[in-house]
Amino acid sequence: MNKSGVLHKLMLFLILVVGFGVALVWPQVQKQIDIHYARQAAQTGRQLAKAEQAFYAKNGFYTADFEQLEMALPCPVAVKDNRSLLHCPHYDFVLEEASVLRVSNTKYPKWFEVSLEDGSIVCRHEEESLVGARICSKVNL
Repeated sequence: MNKSGVLHKLMLFLILVVGFGVALVWPQVQKQIDIHYARQAAQTGRQLAKAEQAFYAKNGFYTADFEQLEMALPCPVAVKDNRSLLHCPHYDFVLEEASVLRVSNTKYPKWFEVSLEDGSIVCRHEEESLVGARICSKVNL
């Protein structure tokens, strides 16, 4: 049927071209996905900060138990190291200090610090983390 193997060679060539194309494009796609999740985490951090401000206005203190806040939580609440945290697929949210919410990436050494007093966000990462630096530079805070 295909005595010279032209069809097989053509299929091999197409598979190689598609494979190289995917290999070149996939890292760029993953970068955009990471940036999207970081922006989403920053938005959730702002929403938690507003809910904490409302809780503070009523009770005179911030709460580490996110279930006490008057908002629909986007992720389940968990307990880690005797601390309550909001555990989302890509980020964990925890009340770090009396008035700072820490939003930690579960994959990279990168995090946000959200001030509960004014809702401002600072993006931080380890010094040698190229991914953290790239994500922090792309997320509009």
